[in-house]
Amino acid sequence: MSDSLSGKTAIVTGAAGGIGRATALKFAEEGARVVLVDLSAEALAPVAEEIGAAATVCAADITSEDDMARMADTAMALDGRIDILVASAGILRVGGTLKPVADTTFEEWRKVIDVNLTGTFLSNRAVLKPMLAQKEGDIVNISSVTGKQGRAFDGPYASSKFGILGLSESLAEEVQRDGVRVQTVLPDAVDTNIWDQSGTAALKPRAMLTPGQVAEFVHYLVTLPRDAFLYNSVIAPVPLRKRRGKTKAE
Repeated sequence: MSDSLSGKTAIVTGAAGGIGRATALKFAEEGARVVLVDLSAEALAPVAEEIGAAATVCAADITSEDDMARMADTAMALDGRIDILVASAGILRVGGTLKPVADTTFEEWRKVIDVNLTGTFLSNRAVLKPMLAQKEGDIVNISSVTGKQGRAFDGPYASSKFGILGLSESLAEEVQRDGVRVQTVLPDAVDTNIWDQSGTAALKPRAMLTPGQVAEFVHYLVTLPRDAFLYNSVIAPVPLRKRRGKTKAE
């Protein structure tokens, strides 16, 4: 444990599990006050209990303007500022199976775009006024390697993650001169329950990142010197063969 985030107020969306949960735990370990955001207070309770007094639970829907305004108000009530937002809430797909665009319903498309892209937009927008007034802040948006290179039969998800890159790059250009830093992480496959929840557990690759590895990288980004910035950071697991010290030539 260190105090690299001592005195900071951080918001983490999707904090009930996966990358969000790991990031919230890491930030609290580093001394931050953490506002835990997810749909259900009940789902957030175990994380809040593990963190203790530094945790504030905020049950909220990231696709709701009112909920995101309430999220920002909850964070501001702690110490009058918002230092960090990690927008990690998201879904993989609706209905479980991969499918071609021709067979994707409008409802399936809209759900993924609403949660992954619109939710990121609304959470980012909610914290901008306090951060701009402070002349300092960090926003880290979680995209995906699929947001850099599309994948067949996964059109809604890829589109939402490409959209996060565009949003983040545009916002970074707008606010960097005002002391607000916007960075994006593009993880490769991460071993979370999102695979089971989306009905695609059979598609999980053998080599995967852990949520903790992504959380460590997010912490690295928000503790960079204020004049430093990493652009669309891809993070991937070491292939299994390399972990065993083997190469293709062998």
